[in-house]
Amino acid sequence: MKAGHVSRPATGAALSALLSAAYRADPRDRLISPIGDCEYSTLFGRIPAAQAVLRVAAQIEPEPAAVMDWYRQERIAEFGHLTAEQLVSLGRAEAVVVFLCSIRDGQRD
Repeated sequence: MKAGHVSRPATGAALSALLSAAYRADPRDRLISPIGDCEYSTLFGRIPAAQAVLRVAAQIEPEPAAVMDWYRQERIAEFGHLTAEQLVSLGRAEAVVVFLCSIRDGQRD
């Protein structure tokens, strides 16, 4: 992976498939760590970074449409008002996962 690498965001259909997979994920298949900017390791394999973010978001929000709207449109002040989708495409998925985990675990509002 080259420094400054920017991955392309998933298309609408591909993102919808990742979101569906996030809601169907086996809860025992926990995220372990990022592999570069574009993938995450889990107990059972590898998944795209976008799916890792969507998995954690799905643990917070039960409505898939709300997660999709948040991922693509909600600007996150702590990250320079970029959306989760923009952050993932910039290789910042790990920061978004940590942010979401802190919300999920009750460490912030």
